[in-house]
Amino acid sequence: MKTWSKISLSALVVLFGVTWVQAEGWGPGTELPSTLESFALEGDVPEIEGKVTLVDFWASWCAPCKAAFPEMEKLYQKFKDKGFQIVAVSVDQKANQMQRFLDKQKPSFATPHDAGQQLVKAAEISVMPSSFLVDREGVIRFSHEGWHGKESVENLTNQIQTLLAE
Repeated sequence: MKTWSKISLSALVVLFGVTWVQAEGWGPGTELPSTLESFALEGDVPEIEGKVTLVDFWASWCAPCKAAFPEMEKLYQKFKDKGFQIVAVSVDQKANQMQRFLDKQKPSFATPHDAGQQLVKAAEISVMPSSFLVDREGVIRFSHEGWHGKESVENLTNQIQTLLAE
């Protein structure tokens, strides 16, 4: 497995919501930047502030990512009208590999590409997928590492509901 260099800790926290990932100071209470534009992501990158956001780091070669995407789509459909969004950041080095994955999965949430590997490096992501669940104020509240099937779905559902109720 590849080890990714530093990226903004704030941006990483915004991106993923799996089991807690300790990445140099990132964790519950860390504020994310209101925009991820400074990381030169390719594709649609929605504003974070004002929405409960799951920031997810994934790659086309990652088997757990393939299992997670259909479940993330279900979570997105269930909660999007209540103020929830997903920003699933691809760390694939080649855009065509990312696009083949997306063509099969057909997600309706944002899927920007970290072509320059800036964000994933800043976040120091070492496990795919990794995610951070961010509240409406842009503060990381929960983090997750890996995908654990039903357990991950249940944890995310409960955490999303908690943040949406605030």
